Order: sequence, then C-alpha cells, then structure tokens
Amino acid sequence: MALATTFSAAPAALATRRRIATRSAVGPALGLLGLALWLITVTRADSNAMNGYGLISVLGWTYFVGLLLVVAAFTVELSARRLRAWALLGLLVVLAIYIYGTASAVEPTAVLTDSWIHAGFIQYILAHGQPLEGYDARFSWPGGFSMTAALVSFAGVHSAIAFAHWFPLAIELAYLAPLLVIARYSGVGERAGWLGIALYYCTNWILQDYFSPQALNYLLFLVVVALALYLWRPVPLGPSGFVEGSWRQRLTRTRRALTGDRLLGRDATPTQGPLVTTTLLVLMGLIFLASSMSHQLTPYALAVALPALVVTRRFGRPEMWVLLVALAIGWLSLGASNYWVGHLGAIFGSVGQFGSKLSSNVTSRVTGRATHLAVVESRIGLTAVVYLLAAVGAVRRRADSRTIEALVVAPFALLAAQAYGGEGLMRVVLFGLPFVGLLAASALVPGRAGEIPSVADSLRATVGSLARPLPGRLGLGGARDPREARTARAVREALARWGPTSSRVAVAVVVGAVAMVTTLVRGGNDAYESFTPGEVAAVNYVYDHVQPGQRIGLANYFMPIGQRAVGTINEYVAGSATSPTPVSRIVKNLEHNNLTWVILGRSQSNYGVEVDSYPRDWMSHVRAALLAHGFRLVAEWSTASVLEKS
Repeated sequence: MALATTFSAAPAALATRRRIATRSAVGPALGLLGLALWLITVTRADSNAMNGYGLISVLGWTYFVGLLLVVAAFTVELSARRLRAWALLGLLVVLAIYIYGTASAVEPTAVLTDSWIHAGFIQYILAHGQPLEGYDARFSWPGGFSMTAALVSFAGVHSAIAFAHWFPLAIELAYLAPLLVIARYSGVGERAGWLGIALYYCTNWILQDYFSPQALNYLLFLVVVALALYLWRPVPLGPSGFVEGSWRQRLTRTRRALTGDRLLGRDATPTQGPLVTTTLLVLMGLIFLASSMSHQLTPYALAVALPALVVTRRFGRPEMWVLLVALAIGWLSLGASNYWVGHLGAIFGSVGQFGSKLSSNVTSRVTGRATHLAVVESRIGLTAVVYLLAAVGAVRRRADSRTIEALVVAPFALLAAQAYGGEGLMRVVLFGLPFVGLLAASALVPGRAGEIPSVADSLRATVGSLARPLPGRLGLGGARDPREARTARAVREALARWGPTSSRVAVAVVVGAVAMVTTLVRGGNDAYESFTPGEVAAVNYVYDHVQPGQRIGLANYFMPIGQRAVGTINEYVAGSATSPTPVSRIVKNLEHNNLTWVILGRSQSNYGVEVDSYPRDWMSHVRAALLAHGFRLVAEWSTASVLEKS
C-alpha cells in the first residue's frame, strides 16, 4: 500500500519540479532574448539619421521591446521566493549595456569634445613627462591624466582616444562592485538593495561617465562610502524615555547626533578585526591622496559625505576626515596654485548666491527648439520623480540609522559653495543618486526578507483598522456589525489575492518607465555631442597641415578637437557657450581673429539649430561668408569642411 502511494506521488512531485524549473528559467531566458534584441538594434541603427531627439531617434522597436524584456526578467528574479544573485547580477549588467553601451555601439567615435581634449592632455604627458603649467585649469589636477598616460604606454596604443569610445560602459560596470557593497550594508532589505542599484542605472542620465577624471573619481567616491559602510555598524541607541516614534523621541535622538561621543565616532562599532580595519583605512587614505590630486570637486564631496556617515553612526574614525581635508586643501594651495592664483573669484565668488546658481544650473538650460526643450524638461521631470519616490521611501522604511537619507542631503552643501560652471546641481544629484535609488526602492520594496512585499500591505492594514467599529478602534470594546466584518474580510481577501501581483507590476512599470526616459534624456544631446568620421578626418587634416603659432577657428565648441598639439596650436571658438551669439557675429569673430584655419562640421550646425535656435541652413551662410572674405575651401567631407586663410 505504501509502495503504491509512493508511485502515485512520483508524477505529482515530478510535475512540481518541472514547474519550478520552468519558472526558474523565465528570468534568464527573457534577459538573453533582450540582449539579442539589443544586438539587432545596434547593428541596424544608423547614426547619420539622428534628429533633434538624439540617440533615441535612430533606435527601432527592437530596442524598446528588448529593454522591457530585461526589466520584466529583473522583476521576475526580484519577486522569486529565493533570490539568485548570479541572475540578478547578470540582468544588471544587461541593463547597463542598454543604458550606457548603446551610444558606443551605434555612434562611430567617442562623444563630447572634452573626451578628445583629455586625450590631448594625456598625449602631452606622454611626450613631455609632465603636465603643461598655466595652460588649462584641469592640468592643475593631473593625477588621473598621469595614470592614464602610464596605461596608454603599457597598452602600446597610439592615443588615449582608443579608450574613450567604450569608456562610459566600462566605468559604469566598474561602479557595480561598490554599489553592491553599499546596497548590502546600507540597512535596506536585500530586494530593495538590488532594486536600488537597478534604479541607479536606469535613472543616471547625467553624462559624467565620459572619458574624464570625474568619472574615475566617482568610482573612488563610491569605494570610500562602501568601505565605511562595510567597516562600521551603528551602536544601538538606548531608550529615550519617550514613546517610540513620538516627536519627543525623535528630538532626543537628533540632539544625540551632536554629542561629543557621536562626533568622535564612538557610536559606531567596527565589524572587522584590527588588521583588516587598518589595511582598509590605509587604502582609504591612498584614495584621498589620489582624488585630491586628480579632481577639483570629488574630495569635497567626500568631505561632506564623511561627516554624514559620522553623525549617523556609520563611520568610526573621524580623523580620516581631517586627513582628507588636509590633502584636498594642501593640493589646492600648493599643487594647484597655478589655477587659484588670480582666480579666487571663480572659486569663492559664488558662495551663497543661490539665485545665480539656480539660473546657471537650471533656468539657462531650458532653451532652444521644441526637441531640445523636451529633452531638458524630461531630465528635470525624471529627477523630480525619483526624488519624490525617495522621499516616500524615507518615510515608509524603518531603519536603525538614517545614513542613506544623510548621504542624499549632504552633497547639497557643495552647491551652496560653488556653482561649478553651471553643472553644480547635476554633480549634486550624481553624488546622491545611488542613495536616492535605494530610498526609491524602499518605497516599492520596504521589506527585508521573503517575496516582494505587497504595496497593498499598508492599505490592507488600514482597511482592517477602519472596518472595526469606532469603540473597538479606540480600545473601548463594543460589538461588531456582521456586515462590516464581511466587507472587511472581502477587501482583505482581494488585497491578498492581487496585492503581490500589483507590487510586481509597480516595480516593472517604474523601472521600465525610468529606463525609457533615461534613454531619451541621456542621448538627447547626441545630435551635437557625438561626432562623425568626416569631422574627425577634418580635424586630423588640419593637425597634419597646421604650423606652430597658427590658430584654428570653430563656430562653436562641438568638434572632436584638442587631442593633438597641446600647447603648440591654439583653438578659437567664435560662439558663446552661455548665450546664443548672432550668426553675423560668429562670422565676424572668425574673420577678425587672426585665424589660419576654420573647421565647420555637422555637430556645430546641430548645436546651433537645437540649442541656439538658428535656422537650419545657418552653417551654409557662415561658410559662404568666409569664402567671400579671404578663405578658401581646402578639404571637404559629407559632414565637415576645412577652410584656410588665403
């Protein structure tokens, strides 16, 4: 009888195992299908067909379907009863490829003029063994350039521009390791941690991961925060004497944040032994030194992040902050003296001028044609939405320490001191974005274990409470109406049935929506920030023929120039970077500034059309005017032309 029961149960067990195996394969299968659609997309995309909406205008339906499949796969894995780290990690990599690798795969060259200029700085160091003093403020922080020069020499490549094309994807994947550590030790649940990283990747529209020192220093910033969260945990707070959650208790705990013990790091306890702690502190000190020598802003971002970690009981060695400040100010005072001598107004002149900073960081950027306005306004909207979701997460989550919230707020101190050339607010958002992502995830997934908690959990509890008669809600007893009880039971059953599904749908909708918007706004400027082979050939033609002392003229900033002849050949930009310059003034500037060469390209033309609202044929008028006033056409490609003074 028992044997017969065993044989009859075997098919049922086998069917159950098959169902589990099928469900386990859904996530990886969807992810692989999404990756295949990405490959089809980038193979078919034609960057020459790009319009004012930038990269998104040349991506077909395969891109969006594939991206949604990857988001669905991530949601499936995140909602599984047992999380599989390898599957979630693989899907995060595929998400990063979609957001950060598509432009590199579709566009033929490295984006942004600054990437090419940085390659020129590195080439100068390779040729001369030292930076060029007094040439550019960025040369006053040469650490990253010097390190890359050593890498170029070791790799045996012709120029650092060989690294620039795929650099955004490579550096964003490098961020993944410290982001995983931050998510694990930040105090959020495991599922919220994975979702927070996905939200970081799907909302980072701030194009600061191009070939640049700030991209490398952002990695150093994340590593320092990850080390701090890994090495210390908060000492449990003692009883306050007031009701849990009351305003008196909150006020008491807030006052404790300013006590001597807290500021000396005694409210944080180490998680590792003395040897490991000391070794990682030495590593942290070396990072401080490297960052102080290689970027103007990141050391000060760390200088406001470390006190936030101290007051929230996640950093036990406040003397490391003193070391950081000493290194940052020491390098600014001595190593970067060529920059600040005569430029103190640029460093300190905007302290407290919040109106001008708001104008330079936000208002002045909302200009141009409808396509450009749509991109800029979408960036503002996306940032507002993710911060609003983070605010919900901050209220909804229960935490022993509010470290994440402090790390979101701390970077705003940088904006109070410096506008950073109109990019200060973007840098503030970037430094806080990993922690904003974790808070936003906590709004959707506040639990610490098990399946994705239902967003309807709180609603269910509220319905249950409201369904009780008033005397019962007040703890006074009293009979319950049977009809109310049946209604409440029906509502709870409906929420129990549909709650988990609605939570999964909410996660998928939020991640998918922000990923779509980020695709638009991140590549929205690529019509003029990416360059064609013809434009690169035009610049190289001039470099091959220009003589020392001659000057190269550009209608505006957007050309792949600066990678050669640093310090020998000077470039002149006729158009203003802060406000539209009349086309007639651009022509006069190019005619009357002792220029031997003028390079005109499609990217310059697109910038004038999209941002400065010039007519679409404005570049033709510039070219015709120059040819009529002493210049001659010496070389031409479909997207660029070179003029030489006769």
